Amino acid sequence: MHIFTAADRTYILGLAALLKSVDLNVSQSGDEQVKISVVSTRIYSPQKEQLQKCCKYQIEWQELQSNYDQLLSVSGSKLPYVKLEPRKYTKETERLIWLDSDTIVLGSLKPLWNLDFQTLPIAASANFWGNPNNYQDRNPYFNSGVLVYNMKLWEEEQLSEKLLQNARTHVWGDRDQGALNSVLAGRWKQLDQIWNNHKTDDMSSKVMHFMSRPKPWESSAPNQLWLDMLSQTPFKDELEKIPNKFKGLSSFHLKCQRLDRWLREPILKFKSYLKQQKR
Repeated sequence: MHIFTAADRTYILGLAALLKSVDLNVSQSGDEQVKISVVSTRIYSPQKEQLQKCCKYQIEWQELQSNYDQLLSVSGSKLPYVKLEPRKYTKETERLIWLDSDTIVLGSLKPLWNLDFQTLPIAASANFWGNPNNYQDRNPYFNSGVLVYNMKLWEEEQLSEKLLQNARTHVWGDRDQGALNSVLAGRWKQLDQIWNNHKTDDMSSKVMHFMSRPKPWESSAPNQLWLDMLSQTPFKDELEKIPNKFKGLSSFHLKCQRLDRWLREPILKFKSYLKQQKR
C-alpha cells in the first residue's frame, strides 16, 4: 500500500495526527507493506525526525519540485497541486492513495487499495457542497481530499500533462480540485462518503476530513478523535498550547473565510487578465 500526502510547517500537527491514525488503523488491518510519501515545504530535519516517530512505517520525504507559478489559480499554498503530478513524487506503484493532511484515518484502507477502478483513472467521494465554481451545476463533482489513483491508466492517458495545461488556462476557485474535475468529468469512480467525511461527529467515517476553518490545531475546542490521535505523538505537548495560541482566532478565521469567498474569484480573474496581457 502506498499513501501520499503533503504538508508545510503550518500543517505539522495535522500531519502528525494523520500519520498516527495511519499507524493505528493500517497495522490493525494486517497490511505489512506500507509506504508513505510526504511532499513538504519548510519542514526541517528535527521536525521530520519527530514526525517519523508518529508512525512505524518509513516515510519518504520529497521537496516540492515545481513552483506552479504559471497556473492561473495559484493562491496560498502550492502544495495541493502535487495531486496533479503524482508520478513526479512516487515511483513504481500501480495505484496510490492520496490523503490531505487535515484528515485522519479511522478504519482499514484495504477496501480503497483493492478497489476495482472499472477502467477509470481515479476514485473519490462527492463534494458535499457541489461545484464551488458553479453552484447551479448539478453534475457530479468530487472532493480532492481523498483520492485513489489508477496510476497505470493515469500514465497511459498522460493525465498530468492535461491537468497542468487545464490549470494554466482556467481560473478555478478551488485550485487543484477544479482542474481535476474539469479534466476527469464523468471519468471517476464515486466512493461512499465515509471515505471522505466532513461530518466530524459521524462515527461511521473511515476517513474524517476537517475541511473548514478553524482546523483542529487552530481551535480552542479541537475534535476529540483528532485530539486522541495527536496525544499519542511526540507533539502531544502542543495540545496545552492550542487554546492560548489560537485563542480568538476561530471567529477571525471564519471572517477571513467569508472574505476569501467574496474576493477570490475577482482576484483570480484579474490575475488571469494580467497574464494574458503579458503574452
